[in-house]
Amino acid sequence: MINLIRNENMKIYKRKRNWILIGIVVLFTLIQFVNLKSSGSSVVGEDWRNQLEQEIAFLKLEMNKPDALPVELKQAQKSILLNQYHLDTDLPPSTNTWSFAVDQAGNLMVAVSFISVIIAGEIVAAEFIGGTIKLLLTRSASRTKIYFSKYMACLLFGLALLSIGAVISVVLGGVVLGFQGLGSSYLYVQNGVVEQTTIIQALFEAYLLQIPFLLLTVTLAFMISAAFKSSTFSIVISLLVAVAGFVIATAMNGWGWTKYFVFSHTNLTQYVLGDPSVTGMSFGFSAVFILLHLLIMHLVSYPAFVKRDVV
Repeated sequence: MINLIRNENMKIYKRKRNWILIGIVVLFTLIQFVNLKSSGSSVVGEDWRNQLEQEIAFLKLEMNKPDALPVELKQAQKSILLNQYHLDTDLPPSTNTWSFAVDQAGNLMVAVSFISVIIAGEIVAAEFIGGTIKLLLTRSASRTKIYFSKYMACLLFGLALLSIGAVISVVLGGVVLGFQGLGSSYLYVQNGVVEQTTIIQALFEAYLLQIPFLLLTVTLAFMISAAFKSSTFSIVISLLVAVAGFVIATAMNGWGWTKYFVFSHTNLTQYVLGDPSVTGMSFGFSAVFILLHLLIMHLVSYPAFVKRDVV
């Protein structure tokens, strides 16, 4: 099994196109950092108190708009509480290397997941189209081992991309902002109260607890790749579903029906660094809901792969 996984990884990294995909992750991280510097968020001005007070006043006006969405109200309330905390404690808001890495975890996870979908969307279909699946099946390995080796290779590629992006975020931030602040606190809002945790704990939670989004999107693409003969179709449909799911989960955050929408459960940091998107949701419920969807997708893709005819 390990040799099969190693073989699949070698096939992934031998393709020049996949190195371009890795380069896109690097470029994406660079763009996030440039946005931080150009916005001036990493620099604290002398009149920071006045700026925060003006921002609070503006956010309150935005919250009073009749057409404000639940997600906009939640984000505005969160910003008001954090700004008020800085004013009350006379603590200027600032961004260091480590808090930058924490805040970018969600954006990086989405980018990495979409890129990993391209790999997962063709890893099975391309073998059947090119006829190379025959070479695998002539070996002593069973179709079950081949199936799971390909699936694991997709996940490992996604995790490798995530690690690369995280390391680059820290290195870039360290070069420009310095590496100090590792012992500082990370502020977040939970149950209407500003809480704090260590930056190291927030860093691990921000990345580890958002991996379900990667799992879901990669498994979806893998399922479609195993069920259909066209790799292009698999990639396009998987990307459309993943993008639509992400957009709906983000835009409809706070709506009651999203409790039963799987993409609303993929960010588990809402239970440790914030509040559940819908009242009544819990960490256990989200975990089981995600696992159930993963199981269903494998129940579709595994039989399709095992019973698929080789021409």
